[in-house]
Amino acid sequence: MATDLPGSPAFADLDARLRALAQDVPGTLVLGYSGGLDSTVLLHALVRAGLAARVLAVHVQHGLQAAADDWCQHCADTAQQLGVAFHSIHLAVPHGPNLEARARDARRAHLLALTPADGALLLAHHADDQAETFLLRLLRGSGPSGLAAMAADSEFAGRRLLRPLLPWRREALADLAARWQLQWVEDPTNAATEADRNFLRHAILPRLAERWPAVVGTLNRDAQLQAEAATLQMSLAEADLVALALPSGPGSVAEGAISLSGLAALPAARQRNLLYGWLRRKGLQAPPRKVLQRVLDEVATALPDRMPEVRWEQGVFCRYRDGLYLLPLAALTPLEGEVVLPLADGARCTLGPLTVTVRAGVFSDVPSDAPSDAFTDELWLPQRLTEVIVGPAAPGARLLLGGLHRDVREGWRAAGIAPWVRRRLPVFRESGTAALLAVAGLGVADGHRPSPGESAWALRWHASETDSRL
Repeated sequence: MATDLPGSPAFADLDARLRALAQDVPGTLVLGYSGGLDSTVLLHALVRAGLAARVLAVHVQHGLQAAADDWCQHCADTAQQLGVAFHSIHLAVPHGPNLEARARDARRAHLLALTPADGALLLAHHADDQAETFLLRLLRGSGPSGLAAMAADSEFAGRRLLRPLLPWRREALADLAARWQLQWVEDPTNAATEADRNFLRHAILPRLAERWPAVVGTLNRDAQLQAEAATLQMSLAEADLVALALPSGPGSVAEGAISLSGLAALPAARQRNLLYGWLRRKGLQAPPRKVLQRVLDEVATALPDRMPEVRWEQGVFCRYRDGLYLLPLAALTPLEGEVVLPLADGARCTLGPLTVTVRAGVFSDVPSDAPSDAFTDELWLPQRLTEVIVGPAAPGARLLLGGLHRDVREGWRAAGIAPWVRRRLPVFRESGTAALLAVAGLGVADGHRPSPGESAWALRWHASETDSRL
């Protein structure tokens, strides 16, 4: 075992760190294994800690370098020699803007896909990587959440992501690799300064270290402080989201809406913090600050009868009455066209963002004040019907309820159903007639409602599997 490493925690700390990690993670330890110095040290450290049987070393080959095949073979040979399971992925990333970032995102997505729910993805980022990330995000104008840089233990896309080497400097890892007589591959592009990270690594950080020798450690501490600040901001945002949450009702979305009048009572900085926290809770990438400012300037201050929205590539903020809603873009996709749905047990049809299913059952009367969700609900029709036409409500469509022909769209509006939900609610009619049998969110037409205890068809609608849930 190597002796303690100058300028970093003792290697015994790494050994203990990995053993503790193994006890905390019951499943497979998936290692992102590029074959470079950092991941090579981590692979060997895992083996020396007695964890070889639990490791899956994954090499992602982008094919961007002429020696890519040789690197992959080197990784496969090393894993075999160490008795570690190995998997390679050939991933083509088209050339174009932000190639480095796109390659990183694609690589991480594939690594996470191989990580089981009870396992963890291990990445070999170290203290120098952390310092570079902090500077990159500082120069891009990131706030505390971005300046927190990389966490040693975090969750991403439902999987645990660990970086056991964050406390160690790269020079300490190189010293350890030399002591262990390890072999690794060198990517020649790491020396090119065209990429922002390489420019910081080779041109900026060395100059800073000439005047401030402890700069890497200082930037790592700064990242930790920003992580603490981000945690406090998120706690405040969560408290505000709970305090301002509107009660769920017809047409509400997952997690509902927040009160715009309550939002307006908060200081401006706290309003922005709430929006950022809401986005993080939803797992959405925050849009540029100017986009969020539009939410506060245009949506939050609009008159109550207005329904403005602010969109960006990942989502949309919408206003309805006193509620501010945060939705995926797919939630705005309306129903289009019509589909014939046979009434048979297990039958189903898909109409754009909507899937309607049929099951045979026995109707039981439901109190009129029973809670319902307009977008995911059931309607019952008599078994004498053999098929229905499913589609959106036409302008002026009416449903016979209680002896009166009621305007469908006005009924939805009176029920407090949000406009984007109305555009996704189905109506049902018989073939060859324009008369409506039933309308989602309103009910079944007079003369077509089954009696309690009668065999009937239960029609249920919900977001299609390919569509983002409201």
